[in-house]
Amino acid sequence: MHEIITVQVGQAGNCIGERFWKLACEEHGIDSCGSYHGESDLQLERINVYFNEIRNQRYVPRSVFVDLDQMSINKIRNSTYKNLFNPELLINGKMSASNNFAKGFFTEGAEILPELMDTIRRVAEECDLVHGFQFLHSISGGAGGGLGSLLIDNIRQEYLDRIIKTYSIFPALSMSHVVVEPYNAVLTMNHLIENTDETFCFDNITLFDILNKTLRLPQGSYTDINHILAQVMIGITACFRFPGQLNMDLRKLAVNMIPFPALHFLTTSFSPLQARHIARHTNINELTLIKQMFDVNNQMLALNPQHGKYLTATGIFRGRTLSLKLLHDYISEEKNSQRFIQWIPNNCKIAHCDIPPNEFSRSVTGIANHTGIVKQFDYILQPYTKLFQRRAFIHWFIDEGLEEIELIEGENKIKDLVKDYKQYENDE
Repeated sequence: MHEIITVQVGQAGNCIGERFWKLACEEHGIDSCGSYHGESDLQLERINVYFNEIRNQRYVPRSVFVDLDQMSINKIRNSTYKNLFNPELLINGKMSASNNFAKGFFTEGAEILPELMDTIRRVAEECDLVHGFQFLHSISGGAGGGLGSLLIDNIRQEYLDRIIKTYSIFPALSMSHVVVEPYNAVLTMNHLIENTDETFCFDNITLFDILNKTLRLPQGSYTDINHILAQVMIGITACFRFPGQLNMDLRKLAVNMIPFPALHFLTTSFSPLQARHIARHTNINELTLIKQMFDVNNQMLALNPQHGKYLTATGIFRGRTLSLKLLHDYISEEKNSQRFIQWIPNNCKIAHCDIPPNEFSRSVTGIANHTGIVKQFDYILQPYTKLFQRRAFIHWFIDEGLEEIELIEGENKIKDLVKDYKQYENDE
């Protein structure tokens, strides 16, 4: 498999990305300085997908870290893993985006765009063949939303046939103190609908619920949330990073999961869920993994699988002692249930990676294209509509170069997306 370039944008993207690279290094036997100290050749067999070998067994992540101010980038520059990353790939601007999409897209972001694109081109030139790009960002911030959208648009234009996937944090409006988050989210969704191939959706309310109710961590922090997100990313990428019997790549994943181009917004689940400081989990059987893959309590987005239907689903299983026959049998039972659309054949797949995650002997990462995701889009549109009807706070965006029509276009695209998901839910 060819190389994947990671782009981490804004505070949320960089914090999650830092945790992802920590877990990836642990799985591949790489220390905090990039040196290999592993025990198996399998750790290096596909190391090139996410890491660049700069000299004999010294590896650097193929990752560009971006923010409009210095805070999150300086945190990485001073972190335990500071010697792992190429300092030339840590880029920040001089001014904050001030939670304003337009600043990230039109003014402050546009100012550093040439440097960012030159950096991404250099990383791409070090690859044999770029397979795709993965973005980590929040859709409701000025940098993650605005600058993230600007970069996605430019990468789509320059690398037209490469896969672009995003790990996108959706707004938790009940937890937010930023009144313009609905505007930022609608504007960012406009670009995600148009220019990405796979968007993995998460929201902090659901993740905090996992900490409180499932992991029983009432004092859980964003560090704990970032660990859960990183575990999900590690699970999704396992079959890219290691060999296995039933494997996949970004394009194969898109072919299996995306029945129509616009319907590329995916939800995820993970089992077993466990706090980052708890000892290794006891063995968990195949049936329990399958059940938890579809369990509402294991979902990373506010979505009840009982409301709506699955268009497609994939379970990425890890562990050497798993029975593939049992997994196929249990998945077939789920696929034939009323929860799945029946007019898409073979719409429930499994992938298997022999190499278990460091923390467990077995795990599953579920990926679903579920019509119930429209609830999340409505959750964005409702507060947006209340603000936009009164044109409240719009002047902050107009002053930075945004035209009002762009908000209307974003709103209409989300409404069309909701309509499409509901239509295909009902077509039998």
